[in-house]
Amino acid sequence: MSTDGITVRSADWADDEAALTRVRSAVFILEQGVPRAIEMDGQDPDARHVLAEHDGQAVGCGRLLPDGRIGRIAVLASHRGLGIGARLLEALLDLARNAAMVDVYLHSQASATAFYTRAGFEARGPVFEEAGIPHQDMQLTLDYRRWNERLVHVAYPRPFDQLVLAQLHHARRELRLLSPALDPRVFDGEPFLAALRQFIRESRLSNARVIVRESRPLVQSGHGLLQMARRLPSRVELRVLREHGDWNGDSQVIRDRDSLLTLPGGESSPALYAPDDRPRTERAVERYEELWRAAAPDPEFRALSI
Repeated sequence: MSTDGITVRSADWADDEAALTRVRSAVFILEQGVPRAIEMDGQDPDARHVLAEHDGQAVGCGRLLPDGRIGRIAVLASHRGLGIGARLLEALLDLARNAAMVDVYLHSQASATAFYTRAGFEARGPVFEEAGIPHQDMQLTLDYRRWNERLVHVAYPRPFDQLVLAQLHHARRELRLLSPALDPRVFDGEPFLAALRQFIRESRLSNARVIVRESRPLVQSGHGLLQMARRLPSRVELRVLREHGDWNGDSQVIRDRDSLLTLPGGESSPALYAPDDRPRTERAVERYEELWRAAAPDPEFRALSI
């Protein structure tokens, strides 16, 4: 990004330590009086960093810790009022999205809470003191609609569940869902059902097909997806496939023919999110169609009238 010679880029602590340290020292240590031992806390090598530069000179910075904490956002006094802080924050949020983070948080100086509120953060708890300065704990749940990068090692059930919503949000005509038990943490509940309803409403040609291992647990629990399939049997269709040599119990959410979310093993295995990967998705579609032909409707799905 560049405006009037100002750029914001990802930075690496090993390569950019001197520039990052200069900005933070000027703002936090010299200007605000934060003790150096607190400011340089030893967590920087493990953090992701962003750096703002004006004609090649460092003028602002920020970092993202592995636990989702955003911090150390600083802009030199000579360059404030140019929107650099907002651009640093957005760059950090992009890093968090691309790392499949769902929730991020920060300790805002009390004087800056309005800035973070405008970015969507919400205050949590009372104001507290940190390094002798009043602070406010603030949190933001990231918007899954903006996740459009390939992600590996996605944790289950979260943020896997948020990427399911991303698949639904971007789907145009077809959604293929393969899941042994339709885990309610992911495939039930209002966020999922609302996204599925929206997908179905957007076009009279939209349809969702679902393959599961067993029908009875869904019937006994009153699973929300089953209820929707009963109301809209021509738009949401469920089939059961108890055994098949080409299905080892993995889960997949296939959007149209160009985006795949796949969980290859059990809940402890990492998932892969591959949006806009048509070759990989086409292979998944071919396999799904084979499984669909081998699967069959189950009378239990029609046993109760709603």
